[in-house]
Amino acid sequence: MAYTLFIFLPVATCLFWVVVHSMLASRTETYPEFLFLCIVTGIYLFSDACHATSAKGSLLDTGSLIASLFAGPCIIPLIIMYMQKLLHRQHRGWMSMLWIIVPTMLFTGGILLYILNFEARIGKAFDFITGPALHGVLAVELIILLIYFIRTLSFNKILPGNVFSFVLKGKPISLVRLQMDIIIIPLLVMVMRIIFSDNLYTAEHGVAIASAAVITTSLFLFAINALLGVRSRVAWSDFRYLIRFNYNREGKFMAADRMLNELINEADEETLKDILDKLRDHFVNNDWQPGEIDGEVAQLAGQKLNIIPNSWEDESLLANFQGLMMDKKLFLQPRITLDDVADELHSNKTYVSKMVNSTYKMGFPELINTLRVDYAEQYILMHREAKQSEVAKNSGFLSASAFNTIFKRVTGVTPRVWLASMDAK
Repeated sequence: MAYTLFIFLPVATCLFWVVVHSMLASRTETYPEFLFLCIVTGIYLFSDACHATSAKGSLLDTGSLIASLFAGPCIIPLIIMYMQKLLHRQHRGWMSMLWIIVPTMLFTGGILLYILNFEARIGKAFDFITGPALHGVLAVELIILLIYFIRTLSFNKILPGNVFSFVLKGKPISLVRLQMDIIIIPLLVMVMRIIFSDNLYTAEHGVAIASAAVITTSLFLFAINALLGVRSRVAWSDFRYLIRFNYNREGKFMAADRMLNELINEADEETLKDILDKLRDHFVNNDWQPGEIDGEVAQLAGQKLNIIPNSWEDESLLANFQGLMMDKKLFLQPRITLDDVADELHSNKTYVSKMVNSTYKMGFPELINTLRVDYAEQYILMHREAKQSEVAKNSGFLSASAFNTIFKRVTGVTPRVWLASMDAK
């Protein structure tokens, strides 16, 4: 009895996360892909467990084999679709649905063979389609997934770090990279299943229980990370702030501040405009005007960074911060965050944020944008024929539209008007 309950634990895990994601993460971009992936994985694991615990040839055993014909080949295509979403790549319309042909054919063939009542030849055909044919399809898909993983890691330089530094040192890691590392483990169990050419749970109880435990743990970790949606990078603190925001009122301000900083760094122009409109409607005081920048903010960033005022007591931290910005030019990295800078300084994110606010009288995102605008000004003067997209890319902005908006916010004019005013002097 205990053995039976244990090998059904992965199925319960899938069901649990289907419910949790439907309640907490239904608005994330990856929700549809994760939901279908969780459902078909649960069906496949359920059919696998039923095949292990029911009498061979029984109605339950036959039904589980037929179910695995459809669910098994669906898992890996859905994993690839989920990874594509994390990489901000669009599916290719109806072409992305071609993968469903193979599981549909296997499933239909299994039902037809069962309806024909298992005559001698038909029984052998049914055994072939639920055994070697299914395992062959899974083997081909596993090879395709391996090639996809290798290509993704090779052609995407935005996947920094590794799972060991993430776990042991708390270093940030690409969410795509982390999910790939996690999903490899249960896929290896599937490879073992193919090698053994039979249900893995029919082996010794110890092996079956160990494989169920590995699959359950991997699914649990994979589903927790999926709660973060399409976030580019993740650290331990992201999970802490996620819990704080939902359950801890005292930590809600810190979580909201962190989320706002990330939103400012990563959101597109239209999203930021929509947020500003909502803020204007929210505040009754008409004197408050978001987007207005103090004249001091428009000063050259290099001059501002070279000033070491007496308003911050830890001058060594400030000097190291200035070194990162001016020597390493960390502000030119498009996705640089306060967490990244704090890691480089071996300091606390909150402490670095207070240092920036106290010293430069502005928030970290505002300072980074000011530095980028200053750099863009120098770049424009040296490359007068450069297109706006080129200037934006070399100055650390994610897009030309974001560059144009922030440049105007800091200087008061567009890049073209600014260059014309420089020529007129």
